[in-house]
Amino acid sequence: MSLSTYRKALRLGLKDRKSAGSDTLATLDENKLDLAYREPLGLLDIPMDLIAGTLTEGRAVSFSPNFFPIMEESSEFATKWAALSETHLREGIRDPIKAVEYLGRYYVVEGNKRVSVLKFFGAVSIPGSVTRYVPKRTPETEAYYEYLDFYRATGINYVIFDRTGGYPELLKAVAHDPAAPWSADDLQAFRTLYYMFREAYLRQGGLPDRVAEALLVYLDVFGYQESLRKLPRELDSELSRLRLELLNRQERAGVALLTDDDAKIPLLHFSGEVIAAFINDRTAHESAWAYAHELGRRDLEAALQVETRSYEGISAANAADAIEQAVSSGANVVFLTSPQLWQAGVKAALAYPQVKFLNCSLGMDYPSVRSYYARTYEAQYLLGAVAGALTENGRINYIADVPLYGTTADINAFALGARFVNPRAEVSLEWSQMEATGSRSRLSDAGVTYIAEMDRLSPYDAQARQPGLYLAGGAHNIGMPLCHWGEIYIKIVRRILDGSWKNDSRGASAVNYWWGLDSGAVNIVLSRRVPQGTRQLTDLLRDALCSGRLSPFSGEIRTQGGKTLRFAGPLPKRSIAAMDWLAENVSGRIPTYEELTDSGRELVNVQGLGRGI
Repeated sequence: MSLSTYRKALRLGLKDRKSAGSDTLATLDENKLDLAYREPLGLLDIPMDLIAGTLTEGRAVSFSPNFFPIMEESSEFATKWAALSETHLREGIRDPIKAVEYLGRYYVVEGNKRVSVLKFFGAVSIPGSVTRYVPKRTPETEAYYEYLDFYRATGINYVIFDRTGGYPELLKAVAHDPAAPWSADDLQAFRTLYYMFREAYLRQGGLPDRVAEALLVYLDVFGYQESLRKLPRELDSELSRLRLELLNRQERAGVALLTDDDAKIPLLHFSGEVIAAFINDRTAHESAWAYAHELGRRDLEAALQVETRSYEGISAANAADAIEQAVSSGANVVFLTSPQLWQAGVKAALAYPQVKFLNCSLGMDYPSVRSYYARTYEAQYLLGAVAGALTENGRINYIADVPLYGTTADINAFALGARFVNPRAEVSLEWSQMEATGSRSRLSDAGVTYIAEMDRLSPYDAQARQPGLYLAGGAHNIGMPLCHWGEIYIKIVRRILDGSWKNDSRGASAVNYWWGLDSGAVNIVLSRRVPQGTRQLTDLLRDALCSGRLSPFSGEIRTQGGKTLRFAGPLPKRSIAAMDWLAENVSGRIPTYEELTDSGRELVNVQGLGRGI
């Protein structure tokens, strides 16, 4: 019996060695480690998936890369392994192993055969006395130091992220204060959900080292508290529908930003009529953002003669009911016009796969829901050039709202446009959604004569107060960016009608339409106060931007701190959207999450810088 068990394990070991591309188990060489300190952790349950190798090179030759035996059946090792397996079946293996933990993985000091036997029989964990080897803090080990903070707060050692940001995202997903300890009930509830989710995920072909990332996707969509009450069959069903979203994270496919340059010739045409529903989180009466999208809906209806329906004042909490009502009444295309409605959109897309769902946002990495947004940095470049041409002292103020994807590009494009026509132009940056924001009187006292107050059509702001570029201390508007949402809606529905929609698919990548000046989705409007010469300059710059002869982000750009960035050609759109640096002639900084208002934090949670476009 025992030797027949060993033969099965040996076959697995030989197969593992061949498929892994390595002959033996990994060995951790202590002499090559640059450690900050060692820390005894005592007796722990060591997750079997996280046992990566051994500390003893001489033991490594007895095992395949995944700890299955590879010694001949006639060897003394095989006899001992078989006897240990008999002991396990008869009374269990109770003696703890000794191991070292390094970068979240475990390396066995004593008990290699015990690990091998238990791994063969499918054990989830093994008790072990552990010493932690902590490497020195470097940019490469920053993710591990986040793990250390998480471990000290929770004692959880079975959740591993190999990137920065994973543990803060997990704490946010479970709505737990990062500084507060976890109770025994908290730990038990999380552990139960984690391992139930893990089993369901692996059953559907998921990779063991991607479980934590997959759990984040799942919790983002379905919520933590709601998931605690679910049964395994519910998880199986939801994971099956979440396949594209999970594949997106597993393959790190991210977001595909599509512009008109990316359009493909359609092969098929849409058969049937389009009925489009618009779900707005505010009413057109109270919100300039909702009003702009309502105008876009009417433009779509008039241009393509499609039937549309509007649902206003729909919060994230009751969005599911509004979507169900829209779909039940025949809608086969649903536009969710606020970024905060993305979660309801993903849930609905999984429930109604025959309906096309789109969310007005930038950088959302959920393939089931396509995103669309106006690309405004070229328009900001033009307004910056106008401000630079008009200012006498070179001092301009720029008021942004929240550090979202695309916002930093808008700021930098404005500043670079101002400096393009005025080498003395300096831009002072303020944020309207910071708790402690600057006053306009202070700006006037500081000698600022022109203020660019941007993104006044944000979802959380009901009053479009002095949008665009204006004179400080007065109500004289000089110019403003204009988003033609109707053009965007018309372009999207045309893609559905002519078959381009299917061609736009990018596999596991989420699709994000990002249209700007060249497509007519964005433009600027200038006041009659702008001199004719400045208007002519603006027209020339606009033509150059639309034709591709000019790009705000190309050549050599100096950033804050004196760093010089050099680009052989125009910066890729993906890098522009995720830009997190400020140009040299910008004074100010990007605020931290803690410095934002509640409204600002709500939006940053959805599409703030760092979500991984």
